[in-house]
Amino acid sequence: MSAPFQDFANQAKNAARAALSVTNQKRNEALLRLSEGILKSKDQIIAQNKKDLALATSLSSALRDRLLLSEQRISDMAHGVAQIAKQEDVVFQVIEDQKRDDGLRIQKQRIPIGVIGMVFESRPNVVVDCAALAIKSGNSILLKGGKEASHTNALLGDIVRNSIKDYYPEDAVQVLPSSERALVLELIQASGLVDVVIPRGGEGLIEFVMKNATVPVIAHYKGLCHTYIHHDADLNHALAIILNAKAKRPGVCNAMETLLLHKNLPKDFIKKVFQNLQDQKIELRVTSDLLSTADGLKEAVEEDFATEYLDRILSVKTVDSLESAIAHIQTYGSHHSEAIVATSNEAIDTFIHAIDCSCIMVNASTRFNDGGQLGLGAELGISTTKIHAYGPMGAKEMTTTRYVVIGEGHVRP
Repeated sequence: MSAPFQDFANQAKNAARAALSVTNQKRNEALLRLSEGILKSKDQIIAQNKKDLALATSLSSALRDRLLLSEQRISDMAHGVAQIAKQEDVVFQVIEDQKRDDGLRIQKQRIPIGVIGMVFESRPNVVVDCAALAIKSGNSILLKGGKEASHTNALLGDIVRNSIKDYYPEDAVQVLPSSERALVLELIQASGLVDVVIPRGGEGLIEFVMKNATVPVIAHYKGLCHTYIHHDADLNHALAIILNAKAKRPGVCNAMETLLLHKNLPKDFIKKVFQNLQDQKIELRVTSDLLSTADGLKEAVEEDFATEYLDRILSVKTVDSLESAIAHIQTYGSHHSEAIVATSNEAIDTFIHAIDCSCIMVNASTRFNDGGQLGLGAELGISTTKIHAYGPMGAKEMTTTRYVVIGEGHVRP
């Protein structure tokens, strides 16, 4: 282990120990100061972000969108931090409390995990979101972003540390140098110093971390998300959901990648869907029976249905039944987000019970699988691995539990 990383890790470990003594009030004060610090630094953040965007010439438009921090996104980021401060406190929260017949009291309480390692790509907002959740949950966090966001990440790290230092150990939040790729391997193999690693990025990054880590991993794996339109769907709702799920932000993990259409849907509706998607510059790769629906369509191959595009490309397939849609999702889904648009309660219940994913949407866009949208304020990532969490990870998911046993001189017989 290199000396620089050893220093980062030791500082994080010591900060995690010190953080246990910080009161929840102080944690929340740190978050409110951070929210203010972000808003005060808006112009500097935009300036550094422009430097990163100017260098990111090889990224697709969708990935550049993930890199971009606009004024609105910075304001939303600050608002999310303030919302986290207002949430219920989780550190040392008692979630079970029982008293035995002999008077022995047994409590189960939440405690921080310790030192969390984040490896991520493109999204500089991860620095602030994850730092805020680490503070709320009493943890330390080591953040290793990609070089494409190096200027923005470094500045955001400085803003976090300067904002929290009077309330929370500043070494609890450290942004590792983006240029040092070797630090990724050191981070994910720092057993004894780092308690868990969470990779958040493309499929290649996730696979590298899963293959090489000796530290436990909670993977935010790919989002190969589907929307199934049942034959009895409200067609106005269906059109709005389809457009939101794909065209609003196609480069994010909760964007729809495959649209499944029941064979009995009106042909005019399908034409309208395709026209609206093409108007939004979405390339459509469709099954052969749909090729004559509109001009400019490409025939889908099996690889398309197994691909997370993160781009303005959508696979479309006709299915004979609800059961066929479920079978397709069970074959190609990534346990991230799946949606059904239907009015039949029986069809909805069948879909919910058959599909295994971190978040199921009923008559709603897949884009709602997001920590901010689900009331977490922000998210560390969206876990698709089930252990220790499944779905968006907020402050609560960054804790584990222990028992506290309170007696009055009790001894075991």
